[in-house]
Amino acid sequence: MSSEHGLVSVVIPTYNRAALVTGAIRSVLSQTYENFEIIVVDDGSDDDTEARIRSEFGGDARVRYFKQTNGGVSSARNFGIRESRGEFIALLDSDDVWLPGKLELQIECLRRIPAAGMVWTEMEAFRSIHDGGRIVGEETVFRRYLRQMYHAYRFFPRPQDLFTHSIAIVAGLSMFSEIGTVYFGDIFSQMVLGNLVHTSTVLLRRSRQQVAGFFDERFRTGEDYKFHLKTCRAGPVAFLDVPTIRYRIGEADALSSPAMLHQIARNFLSTVEEALREDRERIQIPAEILNTSMADAHNWVGTEELGARSRGKASLHFLKSLSFRPVQLAAYKNLLKAAMPDSLTTLIRKIRNR
Repeated sequence: MSSEHGLVSVVIPTYNRAALVTGAIRSVLSQTYENFEIIVVDDGSDDDTEARIRSEFGGDARVRYFKQTNGGVSSARNFGIRESRGEFIALLDSDDVWLPGKLELQIECLRRIPAAGMVWTEMEAFRSIHDGGRIVGEETVFRRYLRQMYHAYRFFPRPQDLFTHSIAIVAGLSMFSEIGTVYFGDIFSQMVLGNLVHTSTVLLRRSRQQVAGFFDERFRTGEDYKFHLKTCRAGPVAFLDVPTIRYRIGEADALSSPAMLHQIARNFLSTVEEALREDRERIQIPAEILNTSMADAHNWVGTEELGARSRGKASLHFLKSLSFRPVQLAAYKNLLKAAMPDSLTTLIRKIRNR
């Protein structure tokens, strides 16, 4: 079968999101591009996820449901990728939904840019409207949310600051009415400054995934960045500056808990440090910008360590941050906080709140 009509394997990991995952699945079934399979990997849910999926989609051969012992989102995604059969792999988190023309438009992008191994897109942000504990509606909060969510875009205010090539593409395939631009090129160096890719927007060629490998299963959160960095390391990628998914915000989620934020910060720093050890000669970033990024990363980890009351570790990261960028008031303030006993910190907080 030709690349224009190749099978797309959609991998959806889920854990205790029975009320949301069915919406994610329906958004795939509504795609204008029809040659796909859906692989739902239930990562050990103890709610009624399985019952809902089997009830609503049990008769649809395109939906394949698997359940595994809880191993984390990386393990679930890897399971799904290994079970997949498509020429292309798409990733969708179970609380996000796709717009109907997403796959059709991205397949066209990859057809137009044969060297690109991955294409990701802009995204809308929306939140649910609740009434008495029930979801009664939705409202769009941001039409374009990618640059607000991913802070590394501060180094690249415009797509043309990130990519070397671009072509116009008619985003009118079946449902999009605007003229979009797809940007492409080798951005491995730029990705070292931080993640630029939202996972639910991604479409990968299987050939690129086979080179990049799998998600790091040691990372139970903050795993996306390392995988997307490896994907960019393996060759050119593309970005379509058109929203093709709706990203849910405002819902309580364990991934936003302090413990998870602590892990995300540490995993980010370890990913960057590993890239610098292994590919320093290939990474072409001005020293001032790279130092700023590293200073911010250590300050972030230090802040999370301080929140976890690991004062010694926090101090080391604040000092490291200052070694990369000596002139930054925030790091000096944080270093002072790390040196204070808890009793003094509590007293200062009480005085401020009077």
